[in-house]
Amino acid sequence: MSRASIFDLLHQRQVVSEPVEAPVAIRSDYLPDRLRIIDGLALTAAGFIRSGEIPEPATPELSSALYGADGYRLLVHRVGDAMSVNEPRLGRLDAKALRVHQLIQTVVIEALMMLEVLPEESHFDVLLSAPFRSREAADIVQSRLRDAIAETQYGACLGEVRLAPEGVDPHATLAVGEQGGMPYVLWVGADSLINDSDVGSLRYRDLLTPTSRGGGLYPGEAVAVLLLQRLTTEDAAFDSGWYLEAGIRREHAPRATRRDHDKRQALIALLDEAWPAAEQPSRAEEQANGEETASAAPSRLVVDALGLPGRAVELGGAVVARWPDLDTVEDGLGVDTLCGWSGEATRVLPFVLAVAACNAEQHALVLTLHAEQSTQAWALKSCAAMAVASAAQPVEAQS
Repeated sequence: MSRASIFDLLHQRQVVSEPVEAPVAIRSDYLPDRLRIIDGLALTAAGFIRSGEIPEPATPELSSALYGADGYRLLVHRVGDAMSVNEPRLGRLDAKALRVHQLIQTVVIEALMMLEVLPEESHFDVLLSAPFRSREAADIVQSRLRDAIAETQYGACLGEVRLAPEGVDPHATLAVGEQGGMPYVLWVGADSLINDSDVGSLRYRDLLTPTSRGGGLYPGEAVAVLLLQRLTTEDAAFDSGWYLEAGIRREHAPRATRRDHDKRQALIALLDEAWPAAEQPSRAEEQANGEETASAAPSRLVVDALGLPGRAVELGGAVVARWPDLDTVEDGLGVDTLCGWSGEATRVLPFVLAVAACNAEQHALVLTLHAEQSTQAWALKSCAAMAVASAAQPVEAQS
């Protein structure tokens, strides 16, 4: 992977001789239930994922050191082109943290390039979703990330770099509280499960796929970055990006104890709520965006864990009933199918995959099905398509 030209473009060291006052861009009145996704990228075992670029699914490889409970070597999804970094202290503290650090440093320059679409001198925060066994290891990774950004032209606009709170909901993750935050955020999710401890955790939760049988997840690793905007009531409509609406979470009995019919009906009800029929595109939007929008279904469907037992059947039955014209093979994407299961990175990766798969006028729906006793859904609505529909409404009213 060649990165010299990008590095040369951004590597402009900032010399700070005096303490810099806190930027006035900090606010605390952001909307709690709507964000705007601007762009995203990820590095996985399958390769880079970027807007309009989705690699072919990776083939898992046999691990040389990890074994399943059946005694067979495990199949894993390892990133092959992570950057080599010299951090002996971090390696002594936590080998997994060192690997996470390598993954983050590999994509930091590419992630900063996404900021080029923002207005000049736009301030941003960095939130990091990653597991660390010690506070010291976390501090080192955050400090190195902050240093890497400070050495670029974007260093002067950097707000805070901090660990994201636990939980999978993006709105809760990006909430600022009374302390406030910058209007733009780089949300970084990084993890590596290719180690004995995480393999043991997957096995304990009955999520692991042993080599000797199918039905489960392959341990993987990835780093994913989303560029988002925290919105206020003052923000006008946008003509690019995707509005990320409030998510829906439903608790239920364990999937293994429920009949297929019950699971399908419950998922249909969740899809109805996440993508209401009342929000079907207007006639003007249909004409502007073509037949895909006219079907009233999302253009793309992204699911986190199709490889777990029963998930594909549960999803397929619900989608056929809800949107007969939506092809889960052609229009659906499974994160685990593409690059395995990557822990904390999977908090961010489905949204990156949704953005990469959609053009500017398409919508997407993200579903998480990995948990036995809960299901979640988020709608991503094209800002451009919604702007077209909004502009057409007065004309339709007059007619």
